Amino acid sequence: MKLSIVSPVYRAESLVHELVRRVRSAVEPLGDFEIILVEDAGGDGSWERIQACCREDPRVRGFKLSRNFGQHYAITAGLDQVTGDVVVVMDCDLQDRPEEIPALLARMQEGYDVVLARRVDRQDGSLKRLSSRLFYRSLAYLSGSKQDETVANFGIYSAQVIAEVRKLRGKHPVFPDHGEVGGLPHGYVGRAA
Repeated sequence: MKLSIVSPVYRAESLVHELVRRVRSAVEPLGDFEIILVEDAGGDGSWERIQACCREDPRVRGFKLSRNFGQHYAITAGLDQVTGDVVVVMDCDLQDRPEEIPALLARMQEGYDVVLARRVDRQDGSLKRLSSRLFYRSLAYLSGSKQDETVANFGIYSAQVIAEVRKLRGKHPVFPDHGEVGGLPHGYVGRAA
């Protein structure tokens, strides 16, 4: 089994090396893996840091978007590159703890196609938390689906789920990380931060 870890990177030059180090440390005992970092044109030195990580370890693959498209487009671009049987999606800011990946995988192996981590102690400012809460409540209202505000991008997905997600090409993609996941069995485990 090969594990793919996808992380959109935006203005995270000071975190890239630590992200790769911690992900690598968490998943090396699990077997074959790749780390896919998608730089979303943040305008800082993140791309140079990603390139350095790629030179140091061929299991790290970097992709740079031509302009800032946003987090969900960056995730989608990363999903288009995965070669693994199981895919982890996580933010680059290390509030999604790479050390929880083995727990996510263990839960998946209980028979789930999707396992999402809940965020219990987010380190965002009050404006960011308020805007996030408003976004997901609006999304729930407009989509008619139930949304869990404590769940973000950190999760593990079977190749079957990712294949279906890759078929969804809309003008405004929203990675399916909060609400009902197409009737597929899913569960929650882990702690993002």
